[in-house]
Amino acid sequence: MSNDIRNLLDIQDKNIYVNENAVTYGEHKGKTCKFIKATLTYEVDQCPNCQAEKIGSTIYKNGTQLSRITIPTMGVYPTYLLLSKQRFMCKHCVTSFTAQTNIVKRHSFISSNTKAQIIIKSAGAQSVKDISQDCGVSGATVQRVINKEADTYKPNYNALPKHLSFDEFKYAKGKMAFEYIDVETGDILDILNSRDNRTITDHFITNYSLSTRKQVQTVTIDMNAGYVSLIKEMFPNADIIIDRFHLVQLISRAMNKTRVKIMNQLRTSHGEDQKKYRRLKRYWKLLLKKRSNLSYTEYKYYGLFGQRLESSVVQEILNYREELKINYDLYQDVLEAIDEKNYHTLENVLSKQCPTAASTYLRTSIKTLRKHLPYIKNSFQYTYNNGRIEGINNKIKVLNRIAYGYRNFNHYKNRIRLHFKFKPVAKKPIISDENKSHSRVA
Repeated sequence: MSNDIRNLLDIQDKNIYVNENAVTYGEHKGKTCKFIKATLTYEVDQCPNCQAEKIGSTIYKNGTQLSRITIPTMGVYPTYLLLSKQRFMCKHCVTSFTAQTNIVKRHSFISSNTKAQIIIKSAGAQSVKDISQDCGVSGATVQRVINKEADTYKPNYNALPKHLSFDEFKYAKGKMAFEYIDVETGDILDILNSRDNRTITDHFITNYSLSTRKQVQTVTIDMNAGYVSLIKEMFPNADIIIDRFHLVQLISRAMNKTRVKIMNQLRTSHGEDQKKYRRLKRYWKLLLKKRSNLSYTEYKYYGLFGQRLESSVVQEILNYREELKINYDLYQDVLEAIDEKNYHTLENVLSKQCPTAASTYLRTSIKTLRKHLPYIKNSFQYTYNNGRIEGINNKIKVLNRIAYGYRNFNHYKNRIRLHFKFKPVAKKPIISDENKSHSRVA
C-alpha cells in the first residue's frame, strides 16, 4: 500500500514511508485541504557537519521534525504531505541534523514536482493567478519559479544566426517592445522593452561584436522606416527584406479607403445612388480580390444584383465612377506584380506617373513602395518572411490579455521565454508503408 501511494504521488524516494490511514482532511488558510502523513527515515554513516564516521551509537536518532510540503493537487482539494523527517544527533560535534530527501530542496516547503507543474503550466495560456490556484501556491511563488527557470534560458550573445527577423508588439498602454528571432527556426533571441533606435543600437553594440554582426546575411522587417538605417549601421553585410504581406496590406488598405471615399459620395437621397452605395458597401471584398482569381465562368446569386458572374459584378461596380476604375486598375497592376514576384513589372508600374484620378491614398502608398523598392527586390529573391514572428506576437498578445497586463516587464519577458521553450510541438502521426498502401487503395 505504501508503494502504491508513493507511486500515485510520484515520490521516487524509497526512504519515505506512507503511514497507515495516511489520508486525512482538514483546513489550512481557511480552505479545506487534503493531508497525507508520511515518514522520512534512514540510517546514516557519517555526520554532514563534522564528517565523523558513525561508530556504534556516536550518531543516533533524536526524534522527528514535521514539515508541511505542498505537492501537486490530488482531486479537488489542495494537497499537502505531512512529512515527519528523522532527526539525528552527533556526539562528536554535539550538533543535530535532519534527514534530507530529493522531493523537496533544503529549507523549502514546496515540492520539486509542484515547481515542475508550475513550469509546465506556464507553457499554456494561463494567467499567473490561475496557475497559483491550480498548484496551491501563491502568485508570488509562481512568478519566482518562472523567473528562476527562465534564467537558465538567457540569450546567447556569442553568436547570431545568418537570417534575422525584426518586429515589435504592444505590452502596455503607449509602450512597444522590440523582439528579434531566428527567421529559419523561429527561436526568440531576445526581447527589449523599447523599440526606439537608441535602445536597439545600444543593445547590439553592447552584446555583439562587429565580426559577429557582419555574419548576418538578411534581416526581414515590416515597412518600419526606422529599422532601415539601423540595420545598415549594425549589420553592414545584411540584405534588408520587406515582408511581402505588409506590401499587399499597404496597397489593399489604400484601395479600400478609396472605395469608402467614393462610396460615401454616393450616399445621397437619390434612389439610384443609394443602390450603388449599398452595393459598394456589401461587395467590398470583391474589389480587393486579385483580378485573376475572379470567376469568369460560374454563375451565382448575388444580393442586389441577381444571378451574375463574379467578374461581371466587379465590372458593373467599377462602371459607377471612372475614378474607381482607374484606381482599381492601378491597384491590380501593383498587386499582380507583387504576387508574381516580378520586380521589373513592379518597377515599371511604380515608375510611371500616377493618373490624375488616382486617390491620395494610392499615391501615398506608391510613393512608399518606390522608397523601399531595393528592399522589395530582396523580398522577391529570398524566401524569408515575417510569418513566424507575427505568429509569435499573436501568442504574446494572448498571454498579455489573459494576465490583464504585466506591470513588470522582466516578469512578462520571463513568462514569454518559458511559454515558447516548453510549448509542445504537435507531431504528425507516423504512417507505416502498409497503412499508406491501404489509404491509396481507399
